Amino acid sequence: MEIAELKRYLRMDYPMEPEEEQDLLAFYDQAKIYIRNQVGKIDITNEEMKKQYDQACAMLVQHWNDNRESFRIGNASYEIPYSLDSIVRQLKYCYGGGIE
Repeated sequence: MEIAELKRYLRMDYPMEPEEEQDLLAFYDQAKIYIRNQVGKIDITNEEMKKQYDQACAMLVQHWNDNRESFRIGNASYEIPYSLDSIVRQLKYCYGGGIE
């Protein structure tokens, strides 16, 4: 996923400093690792699986970007959204892994 597509998904339609864009790309790289660790191999030749994988990564970037603090005082913790968890489960069990 390119930075322009990621920014569009995150609704960031304002100019950003290059460092901010690099932060988003770093979050995206980490999200790919996180999702692969949860799911296993991702078959990028399967178009449906790749679309869900890209969306899951973008959702995780949004979550991490919105919740940059390492902890909260007096509020609930930063849990991974259910919708993201659902997509991860689909990637893991509906496609049964694949090739990297």
